[in-house]
Amino acid sequence: MNRVIEQDLNSIANDKDIDWTQLKNKTVLITGATGLIGSIMVKAINLRNIRYNDNIKMVLLVRNKENAQKSFLGIGNTIYIENSVEKVDLSQINTDIDFIIHAASPTKSKFFVENPVETINTAVLGTKKILDIAKNRKVQSMVYLSSMEMYGTLDDKKVTEDKLGYINPLDVRSSYSEGKRMCELYSYSYCSEYGVPVKIARLAQTFGAGINKNENRVFKYFLDCIINNEDIVLKSNGSTISNFVYTTDAIKGILAVLLNGRDGEAYNIVSDNLNMTILDTAEWLAEKYGKGNTNVRIEIPEGQSAFAPDNRMILANDKIKALGWNPEYNLKDGYSRLYDYLLEERKKSTISRIDEEKY
Repeated sequence: MNRVIEQDLNSIANDKDIDWTQLKNKTVLITGATGLIGSIMVKAINLRNIRYNDNIKMVLLVRNKENAQKSFLGIGNTIYIENSVEKVDLSQINTDIDFIIHAASPTKSKFFVENPVETINTAVLGTKKILDIAKNRKVQSMVYLSSMEMYGTLDDKKVTEDKLGYINPLDVRSSYSEGKRMCELYSYSYCSEYGVPVKIARLAQTFGAGINKNENRVFKYFLDCIINNEDIVLKSNGSTISNFVYTTDAIKGILAVLLNGRDGEAYNIVSDNLNMTILDTAEWLAEKYGKGNTNVRIEIPEGQSAFAPDNRMILANDKIKALGWNPEYNLKDGYSRLYDYLLEERKKSTISRIDEEKY
C-alpha cells in the first residue's frame, strides 16, 4: 500500500476525537462509495473494524458493483447495491440502516457544463431518494455532503454558515452550485417536516492521497505538470482564493458532523487557510518542486468557461471546531502529501512496467 495512504487511514481509524462508540455494531449506508471521499471512508472504517473489532457494517451504493468489489478487495462486512443514486429503490436495501453518509455527486466542471440536466437530477432526485430512505428506515443520523460552491460568489474574508452570495441561474455551470443549494433545502425540509436527523457538511476543495490517476482537476493538474517537467497553464487569471481541506481532515469532519452535529444545520469543513490564490499556489508549487523546469503561464480561452467564477471568499470553520474537530493539514501540507503520493505511485508503475517487459 502507498505509504501516504497508509498513514492517512491509520490517522482516521485511530482518531480518539471521533466518537466511534456510536458506530460500533451499527450499519452505515454510504453513497458515492467509490469516489475519493467515499472510498477513503470505506477503507478507514474497514481498518477500524480490523483494529478494534467495531463490527461496523457498510452498505455501499455504487454504479458498478464489479469495479467496486475490485477497488475494495478484501474488505469485509459489506453489502453492495448497484444503481445510480437517483434511481435506487428502498426495496433494494434488505437491512436496517442506522447512519447515512450521502457523498454521491458529480465532481468535474466539464461534466457540469456539458450535462447540466444530469448534474441537477443526480443532485436533487438522488438526494430525495436518500432522504426518503432515511425517513422510512428511521436512521439515527444522516450527513449530506454539500460544497463551498453553494455560497456562490462572495467577497468576504470570514464566510460563516449564515451567509450567501450570488449564483447566476442562467449559466449551465450553475447546475452544480444551485443543485447543492436545493439539496440543502431538501435536507432542511425533511428535517423540519418529517424529523429526519440530517446534517449538512459544506466541504471546501478536497484532495489528498488516493485520487484517481485520471483525475484532471486543478490540484492534480498542477502536480502532473511539475512531475512531467511541463509548464502550468492557467485558464483563468488565478485570482480565486483557495479554500481547502485535506481528505483525512474532511473525513474526520464528516464523522464529527454525522455523530455530533445538530439536526438541520450546516457546517463548513475547511482547513485553517493560508489565503493563497490559485496563481499563488501554482507559483509556489513551481518554485518548490519544479526544479526550474516548470513555469506558470496564463492563457484564458475565448468563449464559455467550464470554471467557476472568480471568488475572493474565505470560509470560516469556527462552527465545526465547536464540535471538537481541528484540521491537521493546511493547503501547502496537502499539496506536499499529494506530491509524495503521486511520486510513489509513479515509481510503482515504472517498476511494474519494467517487470512486465522482462517477460
